[in-house]
Amino acid sequence: MVKSRRLDIVILIGVLVVLLAMRFYSPAVYQKSSTNKQELKLVNFTGLCIYSSPGFSVLTNGEKKIAILGTLKTGTIYKVSGIMLNSTYGNRLKPVNISRTNLSALKLKNVTGVFWRDEGCYLLTPSRIKLAWCPNATKGTLLKVEGINYGHLFYPMNFSSKGYPKNPENGMPFLAEGIVIYTSPNAVIWNGTEEIRLYLPYHTHLKLGERVRVLGIVKFYSMLTIVVESPEDIKIIGEARKISIDEASIGDIAEGTCMVLDSGRAISLNCTTLKLYGFSAKRGDIVKFEAIRRKSSLYCLKCIVIASRNTLSNDICTPKLGKFGKIEGKVKWVRVYKNGFGLANITRNSCWVLLKLPKSMKISLRENQTITAFGTFTTYRGMPAFQVKSREDICSKRCS
Repeated sequence: MVKSRRLDIVILIGVLVVLLAMRFYSPAVYQKSSTNKQELKLVNFTGLCIYSSPGFSVLTNGEKKIAILGTLKTGTIYKVSGIMLNSTYGNRLKPVNISRTNLSALKLKNVTGVFWRDEGCYLLTPSRIKLAWCPNATKGTLLKVEGINYGHLFYPMNFSSKGYPKNPENGMPFLAEGIVIYTSPNAVIWNGTEEIRLYLPYHTHLKLGERVRVLGIVKFYSMLTIVVESPEDIKIIGEARKISIDEASIGDIAEGTCMVLDSGRAISLNCTTLKLYGFSAKRGDIVKFEAIRRKSSLYCLKCIVIASRNTLSNDICTPKLGKFGKIEGKVKWVRVYKNGFGLANITRNSCWVLLKLPKSMKISLRENQTITAFGTFTTYRGMPAFQVKSREDICSKRCS
């Protein structure tokens, strides 16, 4: 009897323990159920796919971004419905439904700038806007771009080209075309109205007379300057026209056959007031040349002496005031005045002229000496005279 009662008491205590356990644990079970319901709530998001890898993608709408469990196509706009999951790597959206949508589903931003490519792709406005990917556009052209700006990148979705900029702007790309008229120390081209200096990439060289098209960044210094960053931005599209020296304009290749009137660092010619650089010849030589025409000078591209001055005829009997010529004859007499200036009578048969001997030339002649001289006919006290410019223009017998 006593044992039966003890058993009943044990059973009763067990039931009470079970009821108490249910009392304390039932709220926790309810809370967990509530959490599961929250996790199962659908989330909708529309955005541009800006990153994709096997099993993982990222979308952004320009204001925020979201990670998607799944492989999507970069550059495509998606509308996604799914369940948001928590993990040690942050929130992840497990998609239930994914569909592509169009540009109108997002709020796009319009940006106009010049497309530029170096280590990456940019829009210059002139601020430098880095593009997430490169549009299929021509470098240096003006683009109107629609896209999404997120973080430090702009994601282009659509663009239209407006061609190359019409006028140069400091710090902005510009396409220039012209004839190369200088190559050192910096290349300079003539575009028909003005000179443009080019800063070229290292080990890149241009040739005088080439017609080039170059793309680079504008800098306004003493003259319009373009900094060319890549050899690929330089195109050789032809060469300057060749034309007579009488008709040549800046940027032309001038052609002519002329006599050298004076020589030194540059050559003076009898057919033009422009001096010829890059070639050496003696006074009286006949030179055939092709030279690039600059603003106030010529530079030799192809020059040759076709007739030495020694081939000139002896003009001692036919002096013509102001004419350059050659005289040959014997020294009849020499006179040197107190101021150091001298005169020598040069005679051939019955013809003679007075040869002027400036003190600075330190020329010494003696009677009966045969000489050849090159210079210009002038007068001295009404008498025919001859004037030379350097000691090299007077030679004993014949000049070499």
